Amino acid sequence: MMRSLLQKLSILLLITLPFAGHAQTESDIGKFLNAGADDAGKLMNAYLTPMIEGTSYGFNGGWFTTAKAHKTLGFDIGVSMNAVFIPSSKNTFRPDELGLSQTRLISPLDGNAPTIVGPKTATTYVSDFGGGSTARFSGPEGLDFKENFKISGVLAPTVQVGVGIYKNTDLKIRWMPEVKAGVTKVKYLGFGVLHDVKQHIPGIKHLPFDLSVLVGYTNIKGTTNLAGYVPSGDASRAQQIEYTMNAWLMQALISKKLAMVTFYGGFGYNAVKTKANVTGSYVFEASAPAVSDPIAMSFKNNGLRATAGMRLNLGPIYISGDYSLQSYNLLTVGLGVTLR
Repeated sequence: MMRSLLQKLSILLLITLPFAGHAQTESDIGKFLNAGADDAGKLMNAYLTPMIEGTSYGFNGGWFTTAKAHKTLGFDIGVSMNAVFIPSSKNTFRPDELGLSQTRLISPLDGNAPTIVGPKTATTYVSDFGGGSTARFSGPEGLDFKENFKISGVLAPTVQVGVGIYKNTDLKIRWMPEVKAGVTKVKYLGFGVLHDVKQHIPGIKHLPFDLSVLVGYTNIKGTTNLAGYVPSGDASRAQQIEYTMNAWLMQALISKKLAMVTFYGGFGYNAVKTKANVTGSYVFEASAPAVSDPIAMSFKNNGLRATAGMRLNLGPIYISGDYSLQSYNLLTVGLGVTLR
């Protein structure tokens, strides 16, 4: 049952991650490979940045619905959906500002190209490799998130288990086995620790609220097949994007239970690093040698985060919702079961 739930939630994940099968078929990011290794890397980076940043913030959501730790062997299991709102300013980018060495955008004439979350605008590029060798190609369109998904952002589902281990300390685990959808495979694993700090402060340890600190870490790994966009110099090596995302969250938490409702909040810091590498063997020009592992992209997102929310307690079942102010604001809703 749990594996089935994880697989169903993963489908939502796979259509919102930057290298998802949906993005591959409708956006065709591999078209950028026609620009050559250096320029393709810059174009891919600009095209994917809003999705990667949004997804990374999404996977830092859903870690807590209270500041109260479990008793030893108390536990909770919950499902949350994290909706990240991407600013409209991230819908387009300007290729002429990327420092491209041999590639230029020739249409549309306004010089704006869509990012992966942007409009379904057709683009045309031309690359001049010298010696009379040129390549003219269409760039990937945006997925027009606001029109297709009715939200200017991405969704990141999580399934999480928390268990009390020792002296008002919870261990939290979030996990999804490797799932394949189209040309993309993805999996994630995360760990978190919540610790009650009020017990260590004599002046407030008996006051009627809960105070704790939380540290959470999530690792997402995946691949997307890029075969077929440019010839391979070594067919034994898969042409693909390999990506790894490491997301950290550090927050101070406070909560107060009133009858059936728990009000909670947190203030802290997001720190996310993502690597996306194009691996395999590629022939970018007919007369040139093959190039191996031509593109390495790196993304970093760091910033403060403030969260406020509430949880409705219906016996062992709870329903929660919270909103986080950060670089890309985040709405989280959750459902779970908890036994103290």
